[in-house]
Formats: sequence, structure tokens, C-alpha cells
Amino acid sequence: MERLLVVVVFVVKSIVDTWASCPVVHQADIRVLEVRLQPYPVPQQQTTYVCQQFQVPDLETYHAVAFEPLIGNEDAVHHMLLFGCDHDFGTEDIHPCGGLDTSCSAWLSQYSLGVRGPICLPNDVGARFGKDSFTKLLLQVHWNNKNLAANITDDSGFRIYYTTRLRQHDLGNVQIGQNQIAIQPRSETTIKGSCSSSCTRMLPHSIYLTRTYIHMHYLGINGRLEVYRNGSLKTLVAKDADYVYDTSPIHEHGTPVEILPGEEIKLTCTFNSRDGHRKKDNMVYFGEGSEAEMCYAFVSYFPRIRGFDQCIQMGDIDINC
Repeated sequence: MERLLVVVVFVVKSIVDTWASCPVVHQADIRVLEVRLQPYPVPQQQTTYVCQQFQVPDLETYHAVAFEPLIGNEDAVHHMLLFGCDHDFGTEDIHPCGGLDTSCSAWLSQYSLGVRGPICLPNDVGARFGKDSFTKLLLQVHWNNKNLAANITDDSGFRIYYTTRLRQHDLGNVQIGQNQIAIQPRSETTIKGSCSSSCTRMLPHSIYLTRTYIHMHYLGINGRLEVYRNGSLKTLVAKDADYVYDTSPIHEHGTPVEILPGEEIKLTCTFNSRDGHRKKDNMVYFGEGSEAEMCYAFVSYFPRIRGFDQCIQMGDIDINC
């Protein structure tokens, strides 16, 4: 009986927290759609990426106003991304990511271990899908089976709260960062990557940043996202002074940060391969597995600009604009 009471209290608290942090999900016009993996065995290997495409309602145009991560196996899920797709893959079966999956680049929502509760969009912003927009969604899940456990499964995904009452702005999301990473053994290394002024000069108008998540793996110790104009610092957008992957924060920008065409959005990531549990005797490079490293910022903005979904560098070379 005591265990039952603990579970009931936890569930009630979770519901209350959802009401408090994102009250829009309980408005009368809100509809709910769950996009989650078919229950599937997690391979007995450290790193696996799986994808599954889904049909979504398309009789009308909709705005998603909140996304709630649904984690089926907390011991396996490293992160998730939800993409909008312009085309039908011809199958809704779960499969190893690759091939056609990479053509779905417009991401709508993102989950990693630092995310808690529903992801609530600003009151005047919605993620468009349905008629005359995305009619397919792609769910990407990264499993990190660090203990190589056998006989485990996962069915994670997102609960989408949406409405036909369209908001003033369409949500856009852009991934900013650096794909050239080489961390020396037993050292502190700083890596920088930018959405360069050459890339943002192609924007037809200003955009406004509303949310930032800085993403590194387990060697990351601090990160910051800044805006530069004509080589001078204009705005500190987000700073993680003591970065820990498992508790990395989401930065909500109550006052949206304006980005003008021609401004540079610079990400700086610092890694420690020298001390304590982070100590490495070998080089660590960029890679998709959690034993490798990344230097990305996942940034939400409005209004959406079609095609402005990734702004990444390989060294000093812009590879997405």
C-alpha cells in the first residue's frame, strides 16, 4: 500500500506541474496527438539511431502550441528530434536512421535529458503542420545503451498539443554549431562554430530567438551563444557556465532576441578531457555517439524562414547556407 501511495502522489504532482508550466494545453480548443515509436527492442550496443515516419491530420492547417516528451525507457533515451517532412517514405515502420530520413531537416521539437515537462511555445507562436504544410512527421530517437543491457525495449516519442486557431507567427528552429571537433587527451579545448554573417545576410528580414538549448556530450563543461555585429559583441543569448549533460538547461528568452540580416550567431563550447571522470588518454572527435562529442545550439525563433533549419560549420566553412 505504501508503494501505491507514492506512485499516486507522483502522478498527481506531474499533472499539477504540467498545468502550472503550460496552461494552454488544457484550453477547450486544444487537440492531442501522440507520435511515438512502436515498442521496439533496444540493441545490445552503445549507440543506435532509429527513425519512424507518421501521418498527421491534414484536413486543416494546424498550429502545435506545446510538445510533451514521452520517455518509454529513461535508461536508453539520449535525445529525440521531431521533424516535419515534405514527402512520404512509403512506410511507417521503425528503422535505422539514414537515407531518406536526412531529407527531413525542418525540426519541430527536441528532447534531451535536461528537458523537464512540456515544451510550451510563446503565446503568439505555433508550429505549423497539416494542410498546405507538413503532412508527415519523422521521429528520430538516439538510444545510448551504455551498459549494453539485453532484453530492453523503448516506445518514446512526443505528445503534441495543437489547434486550428492559428497564431500570429510560425515557429522556426535552427541548429547552429561546429562539425569539426578534435579534443586532445588530458586537456581543456575550446571549439567555436557560427551561423556566419554571410549566412544570415541571406535572411529576408529579422528573426527573433525565443529558446536556446546548448548541446554537448559528457566532456562539455561550459558553453555560450552570442550575437556579433560587425565583429563586436551585441548580445549574450545564453550561457551554461557549469555544463553537465544530464542536467543541461533550456534557456527561455522572455524578451525575444532580435537577429538582423548580416549578424553572426556564434557558439563557443569548452571541453575538459583532463580531470576526474572526464579524463581521456585518447583523442575525442565529433560523432553521433555519446562517447564522441558535439557542439550545437538548438534555437527556436519566429517567424519561420523556409530552409533556415541548419546553420553549421566545418572548420571555417559554412556547410548549410
